[in-house]
Amino acid sequence: MLFDVHLELGNYIHAQSYLNDIANTSDFDYLIRLAKWEDHKGNLAGAIENMEKAMAIAESSNLRGLKQWSYTNLADFYGHAGDIEKSYNHYLKALQIDSNDAYAKKGIAWILYSYEDKPEEALAILNHVSSYYKAPDYDLLKSEIAAQTNNLDMKSTALDNYIKAMQNDAYGVMYNKYNVILFTEELYNPDLAIKIAEEEIENRPTPKSFDLLAWSHFNKGDINKAKTIIETYVDGKTYEPEVLYHIAEIYKAAGRTDKVKELKRELIASLYELGPNMESKINQL
Repeated sequence: MLFDVHLELGNYIHAQSYLNDIANTSDFDYLIRLAKWEDHKGNLAGAIENMEKAMAIAESSNLRGLKQWSYTNLADFYGHAGDIEKSYNHYLKALQIDSNDAYAKKGIAWILYSYEDKPEEALAILNHVSSYYKAPDYDLLKSEIAAQTNNLDMKSTALDNYIKAMQNDAYGVMYNKYNVILFTEELYNPDLAIKIAEEEIENRPTPKSFDLLAWSHFNKGDINKAKTIIETYVDGKTYEPEVLYHIAEIYKAAGRTDKVKELKRELIASLYELGPNMESKINQL
């Protein structure tokens, strides 16, 4: 658990130290954390390999909860790797254990939306899930799909539902990342986005948190400040496609075409993960 905490806080040296302390390749808890660590380092193949080993242990132990968790997490990794059929099949495995697994259904909805170009079917699944499971990020996904289909009324309704949900103090800072993106890309309030990003950095100074701050300054028009933050705290320290896109846009505005060309190749390879709305933006880099 100390590994989990330090990884979330961006204390990567401490995280690696704790991971080394619990090293045991026949232990489920170690393997899933090793998978998280490899994913953090950008080694997706290594992450999949270790998650597959963890899944095998869960299956041999026949523990329903561990199997279900393994299937959905492995499905995510397969999707990141572009192996959509395996991703889909593992979401189905999770649903065979629990037919109400909202996360697995959301994963299948993403496949329909981003890979099969069936946004209406994706929305049907999300609306079904929303009938018994409430999570604000599902409204954001509905908004994204609505934007792709030019359904502005549906997009507006979904965003309104998300904003209303954020009035619930019980969520705390859980949705800070989503809120920064909302205030930079949809509601155009970069000052508020900067404030939220700074709060996120105070809570956990990870490269992803600093990316949120850089993106907020970029959308306010302060390209030099955004570039400085990216160069100091973000570039080369995370491999999340959304972050890489932000880096590319900031470098493009700063005239670093050499950096943009390299990033664009990686982003094109990550189009499934980023979603259809991002294709034109990436092509214009």
